[in-house]
Amino acid sequence: MEVASVHKPWPGGIGIPADGAYLVRTTWRALLDATITVGRDIASWIVATPRLARHEIMARRFPLSAYLVRAGSEVVPSVVYAHGTESSTRSAFGYHVGMTMAEWACCMMGLGPTTHAESALPQGATPGWAKTRNLPDLFGTHPATSQLWLVEAKGSRRLGKRPRIKGAEQLDVGALVPVPHQKVLCGTSLERRLFMMIDVESASMANKPGDASTQGNSEEALERDDEALLELARSRMLTYLALASLPPGRLRVTPVGRPEGRSPARRSGELRLLEDDYTTAELRRRVVPELGDEGIRRREGLDMLAGRLPGTDLMLGMSRRLYGSCRELANAERRIVAQARDERPAYLAELPRAAVTPLSERPVSDRAYKDRIFEAERYMREVREERREEQLRAVRSGFTTGDRASWLHLLGSVPRLALPREEGFLEAATADTYLAVEEETLDLDEAR
Repeated sequence: MEVASVHKPWPGGIGIPADGAYLVRTTWRALLDATITVGRDIASWIVATPRLARHEIMARRFPLSAYLVRAGSEVVPSVVYAHGTESSTRSAFGYHVGMTMAEWACCMMGLGPTTHAESALPQGATPGWAKTRNLPDLFGTHPATSQLWLVEAKGSRRLGKRPRIKGAEQLDVGALVPVPHQKVLCGTSLERRLFMMIDVESASMANKPGDASTQGNSEEALERDDEALLELARSRMLTYLALASLPPGRLRVTPVGRPEGRSPARRSGELRLLEDDYTTAELRRRVVPELGDEGIRRREGLDMLAGRLPGTDLMLGMSRRLYGSCRELANAERRIVAQARDERPAYLAELPRAAVTPLSERPVSDRAYKDRIFEAERYMREVREERREEQLRAVRSGFTTGDRASWLHLLGSVPRLALPREEGFLEAATADTYLAVEEETLDLDEAR
């Protein structure tokens, strides 16, 4: 009854809101963006076969539509999820939607892209982090406060007290992170409707909940902070690899207006819905198709590279400067894989060199397989940390090169100019990312 009676809107600003119950409106585009970017960094495992990124995006995208629908102004679990599917499927989807909603909620609070705890070490963490199991799921640095956030995501059909207590214990990392940080526990429940319970505890009194600091914004962070740029590039590697795997003829450039102003109150990575965006409408009205991406730049617009992902209703894209960063990060990942192969070939025996990898002939128990995966991932993380400075230099170099170069220089060809809105897509963008979903594939009477 308490959830059903909530009516207070989510407050403005970019910090953690005051304690309370909030009715928050969103769109499928925001949830799809969150589900595509959240999770382990798998670039090392698919950089040799980038088209696998498309399949991973499909695996993250379609469960949301399979098991969530709209009932009036609420998002509810479908009858198939509630009554028709197996308990193991419900458990798996609970984890998936829990991670998605944690990413979405943290974006609402201005955090920006997160990193999975198994993929890297947070700034200020001790080496013991890499050897510890049962860590929090995600971490990130808030651009407005430069403070580390540790995030644990829980989700299930009915999220009770026990999983939330376990989540709080996972956030209690003690001496592993001896720097000030925020602990954020995001619990997502599907009991009757989709809702979240978010608990926040500060490991210092420097930035208490409710303090929407305005020290900076995500745009400024990208221009001055290599760590923030690396986090963004990591979060968009699936999109980059999917684009890189497409034939040149399937790529296009679409004009997007620049965000108006650089207000610190703008949430980090906030998606703008382009059907309501005046600057984009004006840019598209004035751009001459014959001039292509050059004409967009002359009008001080954003020339987003975009591609329709085969087998999906999604079109994903990014700016030139982010494309340049991701390309250089992919090259750095290839060097990491090469080093790992030389030093620990047994750990990476199943790392693909081609699209199809032979299966091991020796049977392995589930426990042994899990341990082997943990050790391999831990080793890859250690190699990444050893080469971290190289990665930071690489993403900054790619960012600078991409910002100055044309798509012809970056791709070796000139993508055609396109307006996905005219092709039946609902669009959204930030200053560096682009997402569109085909309108006809959304059951607008049930969900959006």
